[in-house]
Amino acid sequence: MQAVKQPGLRLSAIASSLDFLMPFQPRYSDLLNEQHFYRNPSILELANRPVHPVTLRQLANFGHKLTEKKLLSSANFVRTELPIRLALKVKELQELNFGIANNYHLNQVYQSYCYCVNAFRRAPVINSLEDNDRFCRFISHVLDDHLIILPHLMMGSLEVSVLKSLSQEKLDKFISSMIRSRISRRVIMEQHLSLSKSFQSQSNPVLVKPQNYIGEAFEQGSIYEHLRLTADVVRSFLQSIYPGLKMPELVIEGSDLKFEFLTSHLNYIFEEILRNAFKATISAMLKRNKTLSQEELVKLTPPAVVVQVVPRKDSVAIKFSDKGGGMPKDELSKVWSFGKSPELASQYLKNFYKMSRYDLPDRPPMRDHQFWNMGAGRADLESGTDEKKADSGTGERKDLDGVLGDLGRMESSKKVQKSTLLALARRPFEYTLGISLPMCKVYTDYWNGTLEIYSVQGYGSDVYLTLGKIGTNHDKLQLDRA
Repeated sequence: MQAVKQPGLRLSAIASSLDFLMPFQPRYSDLLNEQHFYRNPSILELANRPVHPVTLRQLANFGHKLTEKKLLSSANFVRTELPIRLALKVKELQELNFGIANNYHLNQVYQSYCYCVNAFRRAPVINSLEDNDRFCRFISHVLDDHLIILPHLMMGSLEVSVLKSLSQEKLDKFISSMIRSRISRRVIMEQHLSLSKSFQSQSNPVLVKPQNYIGEAFEQGSIYEHLRLTADVVRSFLQSIYPGLKMPELVIEGSDLKFEFLTSHLNYIFEEILRNAFKATISAMLKRNKTLSQEELVKLTPPAVVVQVVPRKDSVAIKFSDKGGGMPKDELSKVWSFGKSPELASQYLKNFYKMSRYDLPDRPPMRDHQFWNMGAGRADLESGTDEKKADSGTGERKDLDGVLGDLGRMESSKKVQKSTLLALARRPFEYTLGISLPMCKVYTDYWNGTLEIYSVQGYGSDVYLTLGKIGTNHDKLQLDRA
């Protein structure tokens, strides 16, 4: 009798990856079991409620002529809208195969969202400015506690790729949906925080803003300035790897332009594109001159990276050109996907864990807060309490001061705040993660932009980036329904 040939077993993939794969059976999960996962009635009830899609103009209208009544209305909108949007993401996780959601990193996302939904559901109606102050402290905690979500989504997608648990198309759709929803929720919360801060600092009971006001989270900046700043950062990182070598110059052509955008998003996109261009340029130069001595190499001047800026009525087009040798056609078709081959995903995971393994908390920080309990439990919403707790070294949360420890309010543009995206863009050059361009694509698409690459192997690459002017399109930009 002829033996039936068995397909390749996933066990071999697990066995060869045990040194860096996180445990697939969550150690700190009170929530992830078959009964809760599929039958949680409160989550399902919220997920079935209607969502209220909003545009930037609608959010900005709260701030055009800000009064106490409008501020409290904004707070209650956030209070009722966010748990519905979070519940929809929980439901989306539930629609995955249980074995996939049982992945350590995706489980962390699932738990964080469930705890956050419950915290929002317990939030009382905001009837006074004092109530709003307490609510603002709460959503600030939410923003901070969810700083770990993005790294967990990235690592979870790579672990799923290692085991081929989900098709590339389905994985891309899932991760993109989770990130887009995250952007929307954080913009909504940040907008309310900025409104509250503006109202507190005003001298009149009514605060009037200009007609084109879209919120203090959106800063007006110069394209040239952002390009130069990000290029300097990339150049300094690359110089540390190749001391003594001349770095590529950045040549900017075209007209400068100032328009409003979320600074952390803009800088992340610029840094990742320039990071790839500068690194490829140096690598190609070294490859072409591999027979030269170190003394001869330091005299070489690498080709410049040229950026052309073309302002349009409702957008700005930016072209990044390098002579970094280009890439093969088969690789070019895969750069936009979060799904990778098991071999590549394994390598990227190893790099990720070199950066972050000891920096991420073992369980969702949201779990340990008692936001709306009466009595001592309300201490989490009193000013400074959480900071003192963190300074004392108590609690389950580990130190986040490593490379990914520069995390914080990811979508915020305020200079004094930290950024998940910034920390990722400024990781050491030797840590290739394979998710930078897919991430840039999601953020570009979210703001009605486009991102394309054209490459000639043996010569170089052109990256075409188009960004919509939020200041002129905010009545068209609708924050995702979830």
